Amino acid sequence: MMYPKFFSTKNNTSTSDLFLDTDVISYVDIMEVIAGFFYLAGIKTSDGKSVSLSRLTNRFERFLNFRISDVYKKEEEVLQRLPIKRTGFLDKLKSLIHKKSSNKGYKS
Repeated sequence: MMYPKFFSTKNNTSTSDLFLDTDVISYVDIMEVIAGFFYLAGIKTSDGKSVSLSRLTNRFERFLNFRISDVYKKEEEVLQRLPIKRTGFLDKLKSLIHKKSSNKGYKS
């Protein structure tokens, strides 16, 4: 990022007005998304370095006002799922996007 200072906030301790609804999205589900971003290595620090899984998770926690007690244990829970359920939440998101697209009349 060429000018990271333009994307920083004045108060890093502020809380978000967004909340993770754990009745809809479990901690393992959100870890599935976070792990995907982490493995893709497409999110970097302001100096261009790779971000750690714990730091990335921390930012999601702050963004959506939740707390994962053991990041690496939750990551293992994602990886240990049965192959057909390993990306179950991502598959659900994909299905919802396809359904919305179809409902709007776009070709599948």
